[in-house]
Parts: sequence; C-alpha cells; structure tokens
Amino acid sequence: MSTNATTTLTVWSADRAALEAFRARVAGPSAPFSLEAAVPTGMDLDAWDHDRATALWGCGRPELPPGGLTDLGDRLVYRVDTPWAPPTTAFATLTAEHPAVVAHAVTTCEAEFASTAWFVHGSTVDERETGLDLPVEELDDWDGEWDLPADWSFDAARARTLSGG
Repeated sequence: MSTNATTTLTVWSADRAALEAFRARVAGPSAPFSLEAAVPTGMDLDAWDHDRATALWGCGRPELPPGGLTDLGDRLVYRVDTPWAPPTTAFATLTAEHPAVVAHAVTTCEAEFASTAWFVHGSTVDERETGLDLPVEELDDWDGEWDLPADWSFDAARARTLSGG
C-alpha cells in the first residue's frame, strides 16, 4: 500500500498583493496553517513538530523538497508531499482566510489514486478522484507516470472565473 501523496498546489490571484499575503501567511513556522511549519525546508528532523503538523494538516510528516515553491508572477506553485492524502481541508481553509486567491490541487499517490480539486472562498469545488487502471501483473512495469485528463491541469481562465473576476 502506498504511503506518499504528492500534491502540486497552485495558488492564483489577479492581485499580486493577495498572493504575497498568502505567501507570508504560510511562510513562517509560527503562522497558523504554515506550509513552512508543516512542510519545512531544510529543517532538522529533531526540530519537527509532529503534533502541530497533525493538527494542522491531518498528517504527521509532510515534506517539501528543495525547490518546492515556484513563483510564476500571477501564481505560486507549491509541491507538497504528505502521507497518503492531501490536506484538502487546510487548502480550503486557506482560501477562506484569503478570499482573493483561488487554489488548485492535483495529487498522485503512487499507484493508489490520483485526485484534483479547486478551492475558493473556503469551499472545495469540482473534486475528482481516479484509480490506476492497470492489471496487477502490469504494476511492476509501470513507469510511475499518471496519464491524467487535460482538464485536471491548472487553468488561469478557470481560476479567474472561480474568483468572480
């Protein structure tokens, strides 16, 4: 059974100041719902706050690999690795706290499942999930790449529509 879910979380806004506010909210370890606290970059394992991560994200040990945040101007793209499932409740909560942003997540969990969802104003929108449709005997030869539907990708026009803009 798989234990590692990798989520690409894209946070979009037409307002750069809103993105900066979101980034600041999730940046520092002392911030509520902090991506840096729950997903520390370069943090010593002994400094890990398992209880806080579990309370915030519903899992004990997510990791953000080096280069896990990409700033594309109108969006911030985070790569978040968590045990088994993405912290969708936390993603929705962050959009409630930052109503000018729209978030989109695509998650793959090794050979177990893949999912996608949009988050806006604290709500989860268009959440979908699929399984890997491979016979058991072909799993050993699987290359680890998911062939996901094109409409699962982040789309700036859809983000703008969801934001009400």
